[in-house]
Amino acid sequence: MKIGILGCSEIAYRRFMPAVKEIEEVQVLAVAEEYAPAKLDSFCKEYGLERENSFESLIHRSDIDAVYVPQPPALHYRWAKYALESGKHVLVEKPSTTAYSLSENLVNIAREKGLALHENYMFQYHSQLKAIKEMIQSGEIGDIRMIRADFGFPLRNKEDFRYNVKLGGGALLDAGGYTLKLATLFLGNKIRVEASKLMYMKGYEVDMYGSAVLSNEEGCVCQVGFGMDCHYRCSLEVWGSQGRIYTDRIFTAPPGYEPIVWIEKAEGRKKIKLNADWHFQHSIIEFYQEISDIDKRIRMYDEILLQAKLVDKVRKQ
Repeated sequence: MKIGILGCSEIAYRRFMPAVKEIEEVQVLAVAEEYAPAKLDSFCKEYGLERENSFESLIHRSDIDAVYVPQPPALHYRWAKYALESGKHVLVEKPSTTAYSLSENLVNIAREKGLALHENYMFQYHSQLKAIKEMIQSGEIGDIRMIRADFGFPLRNKEDFRYNVKLGGGALLDAGGYTLKLATLFLGNKIRVEASKLMYMKGYEVDMYGSAVLSNEEGCVCQVGFGMDCHYRCSLEVWGSQGRIYTDRIFTAPPGYEPIVWIEKAEGRKKIKLNADWHFQHSIIEFYQEISDIDKRIRMYDEILLQAKLVDKVRKQ
């Protein structure tokens, strides 16, 4: 698969390129930049890529099969739509768009043209999630009473796109999206929003922190918290009738990092070190496989729509 990048963003430079270089089936040919052209030369020099001065010219290249869209959320719809309509597969950073109706439109275009559209919630492909689910299914902590996920970080530079409503900023679309995605991985596609709250702060035009309660038909409950002006948290806790499972790098475990999971029971606490993994690499491979595997492709369409629906419900609740 030959791929082009629409934008010299930090995530493309520091995360995507190191990961994709290790995948034999995928080759990045070119990068384009319209909003920060000063970054283009150094990006191309660092990774040996061809340069394009416009996103349109990159998308129209006949030697490009797919594009990666690492722009701020409000720009995802425009460029993902343009690429899909031009016959290109699309790997788009999370969230897919800023509204359910827009995500639905992208999915409809991709479905009609038989193209892959992949939303890059890469943490879901880390092997630690599988290991934690196996611990739960083994009955290690008994019957599940509640799941809790939190993702928040300290205040960043006010010029960061996350604090700009026109660029699709806000805690819900950013950190909140991770927690909602994690909730679906445990509660399934029958998940619903029971309650939610978004909070604002003076001097900022976007929601800065919030929380939500979700459940499924079996009565399993997941509480989530998220924020962009918070003490750092990146945790998952599963509380059972006989104990609890806890970890604190569920969303952001870097390559080479061996996640630590704690199992706490009446008889004491046990520390388990899991294998290191590279979830960004797995996400790219999943995208590559969706191009030829229609079942994987359809499953991702459904995941995108469910995620967008949950975000909309949390916002409106």
